[in-house]
Amino acid sequence: MIKPGTTAIKANATNSELQNAIEAAAAQAVLQTKTIATRYKGKTELETCKKIFDYLKNQLNYKADGVNQQVRLPSGLMRTMQGDCKSYALYTSAILTNLGIPHALCYASYDEKDPTPTHIYVVTKSGCIIDAVYGRFNSEKKPTFKKLKNMNISYIAGMKSKRRIGNMGKYGTGGACGIGKIETGKDWAQKLGIWDSLPAGVRFNHNKNVILLPYIGGREVVKALLRKNSGGFANALAKVYEIARANNNTPEFKKYRELELLWLQKGGNPDDLRVAFQEGNSKTPTGAKFNEILTKQKNGQSISVGEWIQAGISAAFGKKYDPATGKITGTNIGATGADDIPLWITTAPVWIPILKEVVGILRDAFKPGNTMPDPTDNTNNNNDQQGSTSSMLLPIILVGGAAAAYFIFAGKKK
Repeated sequence: MIKPGTTAIKANATNSELQNAIEAAAAQAVLQTKTIATRYKGKTELETCKKIFDYLKNQLNYKADGVNQQVRLPSGLMRTMQGDCKSYALYTSAILTNLGIPHALCYASYDEKDPTPTHIYVVTKSGCIIDAVYGRFNSEKKPTFKKLKNMNISYIAGMKSKRRIGNMGKYGTGGACGIGKIETGKDWAQKLGIWDSLPAGVRFNHNKNVILLPYIGGREVVKALLRKNSGGFANALAKVYEIARANNNTPEFKKYRELELLWLQKGGNPDDLRVAFQEGNSKTPTGAKFNEILTKQKNGQSISVGEWIQAGISAAFGKKYDPATGKITGTNIGATGADDIPLWITTAPVWIPILKEVVGILRDAFKPGNTMPDPTDNTNNNNDQQGSTSSMLLPIILVGGAAAAYFIFAGKKK
């Protein structure tokens, strides 16, 4: 039985299942706190944040979820007077939203070798930290990896391991309270019944790249560009996907499966890629320069690494990057994931080849009459408005078993 004020999640829920639950809970959480938000309002933003922090720390009991993961709405949190970092962050975000204070969710990892977040809390745009689990106001345990995501994005990216947000070790109460089991590309292939039939090289590349930091960062950059619909790229991929999903006997199906296998070899889960471009497909394209780069790549023109980085940073961040000097200027509007610009530069040898291969696979999608949009840069506009998530809930069940192997390798033999 689902308790009032609680969104129940099944045992060992996947990241995408919990993502959908949190996205669905965000709007309701704002409504539930609409009449009580003013009680936290102080004379300054700092005072307001302190009141929220004090309530969570002094009035509630931290209790980690077990196998059955839950996202407690504010009504459930106040009724039971206990929750975990997910529920604390949701409550904090809802109050701040009602008070008109811009903020972001902060995903933190304390592992030197694994950037997968194990904790979640809230940071306002002005920099005030609200983490009642850590227990010190406007303070945080220094993360090894940290990623900020604006709450108007309401998106939780797929991570790379089966760790759960919520386990801070000796710095917190610990426990598996977070966003659940994470599915790898291998899990995806095994569900389709194709993992064992894949060439040894494909499986080797996936297992190798899934844990390599440059590939972890590179995949996040690609997904961030897609979530932003940079150059209209997400529109093009979404169009191919919809045709492929409707008919397994189309050229689009074969191309999409080739794209899935490419992403798998880069260490990723194809479902994560799909969720990224489906989110981007609901947004106005950004980055005329990135659109230009994609078009040049489609036409086989030479593009320097600096041009790729310049176009990507412009589309996702609204910043200007000078390839000659490495200087970055402009107003940061925030990318939808992979928010660390140095990461984009250092992982360019990974994400640029991925994008080149994707353009090569889907080149026909950009033919006349089915072209990518030609947007103008909206670097002072944040186009991260929340679109419909209904398409995200549709499972991709394109093909399985022996039939999958045929489509994977069809057209590859010369």
